Amino acid sequence: MNFERAPQPKLEILSAGKAKEGRPPLVFIHGGFAGAWCWEPYFLGWFAERGWECHALSLRGHGQSEGHDDIHRFGIDDYTADVAHVVEGLGERPILIGHSMGGFVAQRYLERHPAMAAVLMAPVPATGLAWAGLAMAATNPGLFWDVGLAHEFGSRAPSPALLFEAVFGHEPDDGFSRYANRFTDESHRAWADMCNAGFLDTSKIPDMPITVIGGDTDRLIPPAFVRSAARLLGVKAEMLPGLGHALMLEPGWDDAATRIDGWLTGQGF
Repeated sequence: MNFERAPQPKLEILSAGKAKEGRPPLVFIHGGFAGAWCWEPYFLGWFAERGWECHALSLRGHGQSEGHDDIHRFGIDDYTADVAHVVEGLGERPILIGHSMGGFVAQRYLERHPAMAAVLMAPVPATGLAWAGLAMAATNPGLFWDVGLAHEFGSRAPSPALLFEAVFGHEPDDGFSRYANRFTDESHRAWADMCNAGFLDTSKIPDMPITVIGGDTDRLIPPAFVRSAARLLGVKAEMLPGLGHALMLEPGWDDAATRIDGWLTGQGF
């Protein structure tokens, strides 16, 4: 089915830092239900302090970007257009850092646009979400039901705690209030795109530095699917012990940040 592309909306962009000479900018792409805000508590400042120019966007319909009323009209190609719009404003090829759905968007971007490198954090694999969903239904039917409720009702779900527990892998704690009201609805159309095993063609992604990391306790994109995403890209996934899905927010986020910074430095950036 063909869809008409929605016009380019105004996007929220959170920026920090000034790059050391010769370093490309980092562009952070959030996952489903989230926004640029998920990078702000820790990652943006941490990378800025280490000599990186950082830009985190809220995809249309997320965060403070336009489009909330039309969220279900938007597909992965619309989100990819948002990334391209931000990169165009930077005027140089970036390093993409995409989380979960943002990792899927990053792969779509790389099919069509050049970049210096990419870091995919717990990415939705090119094979799509369907198999991961079936695995969750078989191993944790309660969580599968909760995630389904959150997807169907979004911010109107019976309890935002359902989404919190799925993302963070534990019961809401004292920090719950910081994030509970910031999750948004997610596009049904984008979800359908991610369930389509033929949507991405990783063979179109040019040879370039790519790394894939995930948490070994992730219940949304389990380690087997993170490794599958990496294999399709011709690399080996690195699994971080004790971390779940929200690699940039949960305790241990600094392990993920340190691994990313070390890999980028090792690539000569």
